[in-house]
Amino acid sequence: VNIAIFDAGGNLKHFKRMDGSFLGSIEIAHLKGHTAAIFPRSTRARGELAYGGDRPHGIELVPGIVVFPGGLPIMAGDGHQVGGIGVSGATSDQDEQCAQAAIDAVADRL
Repeated sequence: VNIAIFDAGGNLKHFKRMDGSFLGSIEIAHLKGHTAAIFPRSTRARGELAYGGDRPHGIELVPGIVVFPGGLPIMAGDGHQVGGIGVSGATSDQDEQCAQAAIDAVADRL
């Protein structure tokens, strides 16, 4: 998988690519992480808004916005957003699970 971590300003802070990861998922990981960093919702939730009944028309058409699972906001212990993480290279559900595992691994330091 590919993992991209952004700060709350949408700036890439760290990127890691596992050997043999699908090259096309590099950009997807970046887009998921950036989307999660600039919106206080997961990319899964963004998709539910985009394709649900109470839809903010066109959000899925905005360049650089991803509306499928794999991007999560990174929240500090006090509840404010400090960034976002995007994972790509497995299924979208697995990408999201990897992102959550990464956040959980450092939760005590946020």
